[in-house]
Amino acid sequence: MVKKLFSLVLSVIFVLSLAVPSFAAMPSSEIISETWCVMDAKTGQILIGGNENEKREPASITKILTCAMALERLDPADKYTFSKEAASYDRASTHLAFSEGEICTIEDLLYGAMVESANDCAMALADASAGSQLAFVRLMNEKLAELGCTGSHFSNSTGMPEMNHYTTARDMAIITKYALSVPGFMKYFSAWEWTIPATNKNGERNFGTHHAMIVGSQYNATHGYDYATGGKLGWTEEAMHTAVTTASNGEMDLICVVMKSKNKNAKYKDSRLLLNYCFENFKSVEIPVAVKKSELNVYEGEELYGKMTVYPMASINVLLTEDMSASDITAKTNIPESCLLSEVSSVALNVSFEKTSENMLTGNFTISPEYHIVKESSVISSETEIKNEESTFRWWIFIAIPFGILGVLVIIVLIIRAYNIRKYNRLRKHRHYRRLGHDR
Repeated sequence: MVKKLFSLVLSVIFVLSLAVPSFAAMPSSEIISETWCVMDAKTGQILIGGNENEKREPASITKILTCAMALERLDPADKYTFSKEAASYDRASTHLAFSEGEICTIEDLLYGAMVESANDCAMALADASAGSQLAFVRLMNEKLAELGCTGSHFSNSTGMPEMNHYTTARDMAIITKYALSVPGFMKYFSAWEWTIPATNKNGERNFGTHHAMIVGSQYNATHGYDYATGGKLGWTEEAMHTAVTTASNGEMDLICVVMKSKNKNAKYKDSRLLLNYCFENFKSVEIPVAVKKSELNVYEGEELYGKMTVYPMASINVLLTEDMSASDITAKTNIPESCLLSEVSSVALNVSFEKTSENMLTGNFTISPEYHIVKESSVISSETEIKNEESTFRWWIFIAIPFGILGVLVIIVLIIRAYNIRKYNRLRKHRHYRRLGHDR
C-alpha cells in the first residue's frame, strides 16, 4: 500500500513538473568576466547583466566611440596627412607604422582602427576630426554625457591605460548602440580584413580581424559564432581582455559586452554563453503606448534654441522571459511644453517593470521616440524669406495696378483718337467728292 501511494505521489509530481514551465536562470555563476551585459540593440533594454555598472578600463573597445564620431564628421574618401603626434604615438602598442607626412584615406584609418586596432590610426582619426587629440577627447566626453553614460570618462581615443579613462559594461553597450546608428559604421565593425594600398612613404599593408567570433564557425571551429554580425576586442595588462560583439538571429539584434576577462578564451566563452541564453530564453512582446505628435520649445539657457517635434508611437516591443508578460510592463511618457537642450534625451518613453524576475534584469529603461529639432535661426530665416517674398509681391502689386490702369486708359484714348481721325478723314473725303460733283 505504501509503495502504491509513493508511486502515485511521484506520478503527480512528474505530471505537475510537465505542466509548469521550466526557466533557465541567468548564467551568472558560469561567467568568468568581471563585468558583463547583453542589450537589445533596437530599444536599449538591458536583458541580463553582472556588475554592469561597475567601472573598468575598456582598452581598445574605446575605438568604437572614436570611429563612430569620426564617421559623423569625416568623409571616408577624404585624404589625411599624418601629423607628428599621430605618427609617433606609443610605437610599443598596436600600430601600422605610419610616418609623419604619410598620406592615406580616412577609410584606411577606419579599417586600421577597427580591424587591426591600430593606435596610430585612432590618433589620426582624432586629429582629422577635431584638429588634435585633446580637442577630440573633449568631444568624446560631451558625447558620453549626451548618451547618458554616467559611469564613463575617456582620456584618449585609443584605449591605452591612462588616468580617468574608464567605462562600464552598460555604458559600453549604450556607446555601441549609438555607433550602430551612425551610417556606414557597420561596414568597418563587421570587416574581416583590409588592405591599405601603397602610400607616398610605404608599401601596401594587409591585416585581418582579431575577433574570432565574427568569422563564423566555418572559418573558426573553436570560437566562430554564426549569429555574430560584428565586434571589437581590447586588451591591456590593466584592463585584461574586453570584447563587444553584436549578433542577430533574424528576430533579435543583441549587443554583448564583457570586460576584464581573465584570458583570451574566456571572453569568447562568456560572450557565446550570454548570447545563446538571450536568444533561447527571450521573446518579443508588443506593448501599446499612446504618444501623440507633439511640438515643444527647446532652450539653450534662457535663449530659445528651436522647435522640437516628437512623432507618434503606437507601440513598442520589449524582450521578456517566459515568466514575464505584457501585464507586468507599463510604458508612459510625459512630454513637456519646453525643455533645455541638454535635457532633450530625457524626453523619452519610460518603461517600468511591475514584477521582478530571476531570469532577466527588470530595471526600468527609456526609449527615445523619433524626434526632429529645427534651430530657431532656421525658423527665423525661413520666415524672413517668406516675408521678403510677400513684401516683394506687394511691391509689384502697388506698382503694377496703377501703371496697368494708366496703360489701359492710354490704349483706350489712342483707340478712340484713331477712330475719330479715321472717321474725320472719311467725312472729309466724302465732302470733297460731293463738291466735285456740284462743280461738274
